Amino acid sequence: MNLQEMLRKEDYDKIWEKYCGFLDLNIDEFMQIQERLLIEQIDILYKSKIGKKIMGEIKPTTLSDFRNRVPLTTYEDYADVLLNQKEDALPCKTVYWIKTTWKGGTQDDMKQAPYSQNMIDEHTKSFIATLILATSKKKGEFSLRAKDKFLYGMAPLPYLTGLAPYVLKNEIEFEYMPPIKDAESLGFRERNKVGFELALNKGVDLFFGLSSVLVKIGEEFISRNSTREKKIIKPKTFKMKMKLAKAFIKKYIKKQPILPKDLFNFKGIICAGTDSLAFRDKIDYYFGKRPLEIYGGTEITTAAVETWGHSGLTFFPDVNFLEFIPEKDSIRSIRDKNFIPKTLLFNELEANQKYELVTTKFRGGVFVRYRVGDMIECVSLEDKVYNIKLPQIRYIDRISNIIDLAGFTRITETTIEQALKLSQIDVVNWVACKEYDKNEPKLHIYLEARGNLNELTIKQKIHEHLKQLDSDYLNIEQLLGRDLLKITLLKLGSFENYLFSSNSLYVKINPSRETIRGILASSR
Repeated sequence: MNLQEMLRKEDYDKIWEKYCGFLDLNIDEFMQIQERLLIEQIDILYKSKIGKKIMGEIKPTTLSDFRNRVPLTTYEDYADVLLNQKEDALPCKTVYWIKTTWKGGTQDDMKQAPYSQNMIDEHTKSFIATLILATSKKKGEFSLRAKDKFLYGMAPLPYLTGLAPYVLKNEIEFEYMPPIKDAESLGFRERNKVGFELALNKGVDLFFGLSSVLVKIGEEFISRNSTREKKIIKPKTFKMKMKLAKAFIKKYIKKQPILPKDLFNFKGIICAGTDSLAFRDKIDYYFGKRPLEIYGGTEITTAAVETWGHSGLTFFPDVNFLEFIPEKDSIRSIRDKNFIPKTLLFNELEANQKYELVTTKFRGGVFVRYRVGDMIECVSLEDKVYNIKLPQIRYIDRISNIIDLAGFTRITETTIEQALKLSQIDVVNWVACKEYDKNEPKLHIYLEARGNLNELTIKQKIHEHLKQLDSDYLNIEQLLGRDLLKITLLKLGSFENYLFSSNSLYVKINPSRETIRGILASSR
């Protein structure tokens, strides 16, 4: 029986138990599921060429054996098999090849991950749980229904978000705006424009996409309604006609700006992306609905979801086997390639500590003890308000040698070095970090350079070459209309003075705040 049939029969308690019952687990029950599925995955993976390559010729038989003998891995360990789609080396038949950015924002530089049918089924279940929670105000109650109107804010296949309509179609029918076939033939900007116009005419219930995209939709709505542009809106429902009438009263009689929330009444908003937490208040202001954050990725699918209190995300127990590298060991391993960090299990996390995530994909996946490249924080060991007895986490950002901007692009040291070289700026030294200015993520580059150049000129040069090198960085400007680059020009000798006074080394990407303060002090 699929979800739509269960909804028709009003089996709401059974639906909740099937999809959201994991929220009632305690930590011991969670770990039992983790270990059982890990042993099953080892058996599946060991029969494949890639499994033997990663795990060795002797199959691990216990959890401790697995963690002691199987090394931590990165995408380079799988690249030859996955980039060439060597099906004969995989543990299961691939249904979809899902792609994402790897080392830079170009179509020629994309990671690929194989999705088996069991992985698809697991992903479907997790995403339905997310939809239920997004339309829920308390345990056991939710307003998700068949034929809900779904604003299509997702990147199409082969990206992970584009998988959602295809995995959901066998479970529940939604009215996508624009329809899937139309959406996939439209560019990003046109897709959002058409979907939003349909929503204005028919109403909307659900949204799923990048938080930065929804903020952009809200900004464009306000901008359009603050001008004299007269867009003909022809509501097709009585409810939308009433909302439109009230909106005109607000604008022309009360002289107040019309916001999207004056026309829409979302049941649920689901947002992903690096900076979802930063964009949350804007989304709430524009759309009158607090977005529900999910955490996942190409290699790990939907891994964790927020609940009612918006105080943290809860990991799904049956999606990935979870391990964690303490932050200090993660940073040390970046600086010292010979250092092999130890991991902790989910039941060993401590509140208010940050960790690098390591996962093993269940259900016939290929990634084993895989360093995802993400930093998370354990904000608490349980949610006492809503009686969730599992650690609550927050996705913080990419690991310290990568800068992720608005969920669109991942800037590396190599990319910045190339942009500086192409800009023909005589750079002596530099560091870059991700900072926030009025809840807007910024790529802030601190540099010292020879020559008579000002910050604006340097910024223009670097900005243009970053756009040439990284198409995703270009999309931030073209699709979101955002300028996320900031340059601070330092006096010559600033870095040398800092090194002399502090006698400490630093990383180029995301150095500590103490390092930034020290370099700035040396520039005065």
